[in-house]
Amino acid sequence: MTLDQGALEVQVKIVGFGAVDESERARLSGLGVRLGVLVTKHIPTPLQDPIECLVGSQLLALERRLLRRIRVEIV
Repeated sequence: MTLDQGALEVQVKIVGFGAVDESERARLSGLGVRLGVLVTKHIPTPLQDPIECLVGSQLLALERRLLRRIRVEIV
């Protein structure tokens, strides 16, 4: 399952990335989006993009196109 498919308020763990180039992966890593990190989707914006996600202890607004590339599993 990818992060964009996950339900709101359900904690998931990042298990992989699909079709993410090195620069994008470095950017995500700098934001704390790494393998094994726990993520909870919280608040979709009115236009459904970006989505606010709690990544570890940080609240980030991530674009839906990125959420489609992050593979997760329910904890």
